Amino acid sequence: MILEHIKRNLPNNNRLIVAGVSGGPDSLCLVDGLARLGYPVVVAHFNHLLRPEAGDEARRVEEVAISRGVDFLLGEGDVRQHAHTHALSLEEAARLLRYQFLFEQARNLQAGAVVVGHNANDQVETMLMNLLRGSGLAGLSGMLPSTLPNPWSETIPLVRPLLGVWREDILAYCRERNLKPVHDPSNVDTAFFRNRLRRELLPLLEEYRPGVQQRLWQTAHILAGDQEALQQHVDHLWRAFPTQCTGDYVAFDSEEFLSLPKGTQRRLIRRTFRHLRPDFTEISFEVVETACQFMARPSQSKEANLAGRVRIMLIGKRVYLAAWEANIPLDAWPQMGKDVSQLVLQAPGQVDLPAGWSFHAEYVKSISALNAQKLQRENPFQVYLDAGKTRPLLLIRSRQKGERFAPLGMDGHSMKIADFMVNEKIPRHARPKWPLVISQGEVIWVPGHRLAHAVRVTDETEKVLSLTLDQG
Repeated sequence: MILEHIKRNLPNNNRLIVAGVSGGPDSLCLVDGLARLGYPVVVAHFNHLLRPEAGDEARRVEEVAISRGVDFLLGEGDVRQHAHTHALSLEEAARLLRYQFLFEQARNLQAGAVVVGHNANDQVETMLMNLLRGSGLAGLSGMLPSTLPNPWSETIPLVRPLLGVWREDILAYCRERNLKPVHDPSNVDTAFFRNRLRRELLPLLEEYRPGVQQRLWQTAHILAGDQEALQQHVDHLWRAFPTQCTGDYVAFDSEEFLSLPKGTQRRLIRRTFRHLRPDFTEISFEVVETACQFMARPSQSKEANLAGRVRIMLIGKRVYLAAWEANIPLDAWPQMGKDVSQLVLQAPGQVDLPAGWSFHAEYVKSISALNAQKLQRENPFQVYLDAGKTRPLLLIRSRQKGERFAPLGMDGHSMKIADFMVNEKIPRHARPKWPLVISQGEVIWVPGHRLAHAVRVTDETEKVLSLTLDQG
């Protein structure tokens, strides 16, 4: 049965295989089966330097390799120091260093796969661990028999041929083949989450529902199929949905994004994080929900920091997820043309800026139609103002040196436009050509931000002018 599982999951293409072998029953069973089936294999062992007997265990694994006529590779790393330096648990630090070693050897040898000995019990434990930590469909699917791409390689698959084999069957194979696994005392130390779950929680669940491990394994298998189907859908959206996509930032049309089901939104955000920060693994529920909530209800500053040095910004109708170091092109923001000092906007009317941005001015037919919700400016690039306090001819120009602005909310007090732009987090390189709306020599609107206090709509307003700046 075990040999059949190996053959089913590893095509016999005569490419070299790097087998991660700890010396425990799973990995010994795996390497013995690979050798019996004639696969070209290299045994790779990583010494975590955590226990005094680790050196002896490495020598025993080397003896297994020699007895089967295959090459042996040894690596080692200070797991305890790595965990301390990177604020990781010992389990996570050991896993990361071990897989980095295995895939480094696979690249050096131009191997076709890295194989490890995870079994069906490991799958159940992984699923439960993810459930208790809080996880979506990907985590509840557990491990996959083959993963490509994976966190360590875009071209070399990580293969788990024994993922459908139970631990008791592996132990029976070891006895039958007279294999002598090493005993790692850390595997019974309940200070580790996985061991506590294995030795305490699973036996308790078995009392409630005999055969629960088989059912959990089947559930993970079913969910893995659902996850694959959904991931193919998201992969299709990823190719078609972003309006812009570079190594530093990804832009979405905010209205189109919000029209997607919530689950699809979350998956696209996670996909964006993996694109921008491939090494960042802490994409928590809270981070994803913060991004989704920003999409639906942007903050007043139109920008927020998420995690992993990634920020989210609303610019016009587009939402950008960007690395902190990203230099988003100027055409993402409204800008005056290079050779245009000012434009005239006649109300009602329209005037165009570069990169598809346009100002629109129109009078509101009925003041009563302006409910409180509209006046709260759902769209930061649209404002309503008292037409009686402005002229029909409005100027559109960039800021002037020392120019001041009395924004709504400051009760008529003014501040320098330059300071206002800094406070509002308008990007430095976008400030010099940011368009301002001028009436009678005064700044009455900084598009995307605030209206002037003097032209606000009040109970005495008789005629309302609507100004909109949008990007087609």
